Amino acid sequence: MPASAKTCQNSLTLLLPHGQDAQSPDAAASKERLMASVFVVSREPRTCNKICDYLRDRGHRATLATDYDTAMEALRTEAFDLLIIDVQGLRRGEQGATFIQFNQWLGSEFKSRHVECIYLLHKGARRPVFRIEGQVIKKPFPIEALGEALRSHLDPARKSEARPQLSLDSGTNVLHSIVGQEHLTNIEATLLAYLMEHEGEVLHPKELLVDVWQYHDSAGASTLVRAHISNLRRKLRSVAGTDRLIQTIRGKGYRYVA
Repeated sequence: MPASAKTCQNSLTLLLPHGQDAQSPDAAASKERLMASVFVVSREPRTCNKICDYLRDRGHRATLATDYDTAMEALRTEAFDLLIIDVQGLRRGEQGATFIQFNQWLGSEFKSRHVECIYLLHKGARRPVFRIEGQVIKKPFPIEALGEALRSHLDPARKSEARPQLSLDSGTNVLHSIVGQEHLTNIEATLLAYLMEHEGEVLHPKELLVDVWQYHDSAGASTLVRAHISNLRRKLRSVAGTDRLIQTIRGKGYRYVA
């Protein structure tokens, strides 16, 4: 069994980047040079291995908790650059904090201090109302999706970019920002509202065709959706100064990121 898999058997584990020894006299100093400190909450060994190996390969310091109780105890006393939270329920007959309780605790604990979050959610599962905003990645996910999310949260250049404050008036279909406003067509407004509601999720054109257009014949889905996405991006550039709010994930679909 790989070393990273063994760590998932413990409640809380610190994982240094590959090639570093936690007992080394230089370990403490090396921690200061690491790219980021990431806290991972997941009870699934496969998910643990996938995430922790990816983080360590890229020089990050990963701390792993396999239950929400342990996570809350650790997060009270130590600060992290990023939280990766696997949204999971308890097994039958198991005791301990549920995600609902952990979610409420996060909202209270981090009410006065900022924290970056990425949530992992099974595809098809109902999206909770997260007390701390964060990007959502649907499981199972390609490791590239995690890498892109990490870069968007941890890259200083990306984090320093001004995030335009947008609001969409569903009554008038007008998109507002401090720069200006644009009138959207009914379908553009519905599409943008849906993308914003599912912020961070990768949505396939066929899925958009059903949920936004109410079409159940997927013929021509990519062409139709692509045309409206192009129009939306043009209007976003006018109002927000950027069209990067709607990302194209090659072979997967589209994702809204604010």
